[in-house]
Order: sequence, then C-alpha cells, then structure tokens
Amino acid sequence: MSDVTVQFQSDPATNIYGYNNGFVVHFFEVARNDTCSELPEISNGWKSTSHPDLIHGTVVTYQCYPGFELGGAEILMCQWDLSWSADVPRCDQVLTCPDPGAVEHGRRTLSAQRLSVGSTVQYACQKGYLLAGAAVLTCCRRDAAKPKWSDRLPKCVPERYEPCRNPGAPSTSVQSSEKAFYQAGESLTFSCHPGYELQGEPAIACVPGHPSQWNSTPPACKASTSKFVNERRLDVASPELDLEGSNVALVVLVPAVVVLLAVLAVYVYFTKLQGKSVRMPSSLPPYDNMTEESAFDNPVYERGVSTAGLNLQDVGSHDTSVLS
Repeated sequence: MSDVTVQFQSDPATNIYGYNNGFVVHFFEVARNDTCSELPEISNGWKSTSHPDLIHGTVVTYQCYPGFELGGAEILMCQWDLSWSADVPRCDQVLTCPDPGAVEHGRRTLSAQRLSVGSTVQYACQKGYLLAGAAVLTCCRRDAAKPKWSDRLPKCVPERYEPCRNPGAPSTSVQSSEKAFYQAGESLTFSCHPGYELQGEPAIACVPGHPSQWNSTPPACKASTSKFVNERRLDVASPELDLEGSNVALVVLVPAVVVLLAVLAVYVYFTKLQGKSVRMPSSLPPYDNMTEESAFDNPVYERGVSTAGLNLQDVGSHDTSVLS
C-alpha cells in the first residue's frame, strides 16, 4: 500500500567519461489522501464501523448506554469528497418517560406537560365502563436505565349492568329486533304497519344502571287521518247502498210475482172450463147412422127400451122445469 514515485534522468556521462550506470531511481513514502478522517469516541456510548479503513462509503454507527439518549445523527457516512455526512452525535442523560398514550373509552390528566421523572398521569373511564389497572402512573428512574412508568397502561372495560327487558309493542307496530333482554347501551327502534302513523320517538335506549331502564316509553301507532276519512265515507255510504239494493230487489221481484199469479189464474180458469165441457163418450153409434131396423127380436129388450125412453122423457121434463 506504499506510494512509489519514479523519477527518470539521463546519465550525465558519455561513453568516454560516463560511469556506464544507466538510469537512477529515487522513491519515498507519502500520506494517503483517499480516506476520511478518524471519528472520535463519545461519552456514555460507543461506535461501530462497517469497514476497517475509512474509505468513501464507510458507515459509522453511534449508540448510547441505557439511561441516555442520542442527540444528533445515529449514522455517519464517508462521502466522495472524503467528508462525513454529519457531525459527531452526543449521548444525553434521559430524564423523561415516553408518552404512555390514551385509553379507549377513558380520559387522562397530566401533572405537567413535560413527562420528566416524578410526573404523573391519572386515568378515568367514561360512564358505563370500569377501570382495569392502576389509575395513576408515575415516571420513575431506576438505576442507570431510562425512566419508566410505575405501572402498565390501564384499560376501560364495560361495566356489567342488569339488562333491560323487552318493553313490548302493540299489534300495529314492529320492533327492529325481538329478544327478551337488551344489554345496557343498546337501542330499540319501532315502526308502524301501513295505514298507521308513529306517535313519539322511533328509538329508545337502554340506560345503564342498577337496574337498567329504558330512557322513554315505546312510541304509539295511531290510524292515519286519510284512512279514517275513507272509512268514514264508506260507513256513510253503506246505508244508501243497502237502500238501493232493496229497491232493485223490489222492482225485480214484484213484477215477477204479478206475472206468476196471472199465469196461475189463467191456468186455473181454463182448467175449470175444460172440466165442465167434458162428456163421457157413448159406446153406441148414433141413431143417424143406423139405416136399417134391427132384426133383433127380444120382447125384454123392447120393454126395457121403452121404459128407458119414459125415464128419459121424465128427466127431460124435469130438467126443463128446473131450467124454467
């Protein structure tokens, strides 16, 4: 790794007077000029180098002992112009604790803006939650290490309350969810069937307590005005419709009954008239058709015929007297 300088010069002698030694070489070692300067050590910390020679691209890392924090750049690099990328850092003693953070569903109170050794942070939970852990954290310094908080960060867990019972709902309304019990903090929403209007707040909430209670009574569902008017109109119009129906029935039935009675009377009349004119048919042929005298000779027959003739004459005379 030495640097060598070669210098050439001619032999001052000639062939006659020269020393016949040829060329003379002179060399000497010089300081290097391709490395960065050496970096110093720091108090309460140490350094580590990526390369034994501080050539360009070499990285030096600084770190501090427990209880101290680094002030400045942690990593320095040897640049192409053989200068370091930043100044040498320092290790300062740590006198503060890191921010412990906030707690979900809770709030905190700081004793001072700077969380130095001896400062405190007090935690409290919102309504409906209980604090699990230490309520007060203190920044403490232990030996030579960094200051730490006296306890872990607490948590706010939901407080256990008695649940609210289902308040029930009228037949004209509907619940968003139907179950026997509702936990503290839950809400229940109501809606009405078609034709009804909601009276009151549509949602109620279960307020935590001992025991837990609903913040208000369930809303009511009342019939809408338009439906009442329509029903009223239907009620008023129904008697008229019934009356018109009765009139139509009378108009149709009365003529039908009259016509039926007339037909029945005509039928009875003609039936009686035909009954009077009915005569028994005679088994004997009429006398006009008898052209010859009967050769039947029977005195008993003749005597009976004559007697019958007398009787007929008597009947005829009797009928005549009756008619007169």
